[in-house]
Amino acid sequence: MKQRKLWLVLFVSVFLVCVIGTQAYAQTRASSYVEAYSVSAQRGTHRGEVDIVAMITSNCAVPKIGVLKIEIYQSNGKLVTTIQGTTTNGLLSPKSSFTHGYTYTYQGVSGTSYYAKVTLCAGTTSDYDTRFVRTQTVQAPN
Repeated sequence: MKQRKLWLVLFVSVFLVCVIGTQAYAQTRASSYVEAYSVSAQRGTHRGEVDIVAMITSNCAVPKIGVLKIEIYQSNGKLVTTIQGTTTNGLLSPKSSFTHGYTYTYQGVSGTSYYAKVTLCAGTTSDYDTRFVRTQTVQAPN
């Protein structure tokens, strides 16, 4: 009987160590900044234009929020340009904020299809979460 209790205590102890350790690891790896985000590509209003529309929301006001990078690709996979996000070009918020949205208009070739790979971020200047999104392919208007 004593031996059964000892094995039961040992089993419960190991189980608790595993569960608590897993929860602690999960909490340190979970996003602490990104609440929601969305990215889409749309036909522009003028010849050759493609609009990349991005929105990111944080669960608290953070000094770094917005789009870190946009890579524009032709539908055949050829990279045509990379745009780095800055506060100057509006892709990153110029001040601490809960949310940031921006529409970047790419001037491409009319009739050509494009998609984008967008990197979003939210957090402090040195510790931020990122999200990567590939948009649908859209054709630039003629």
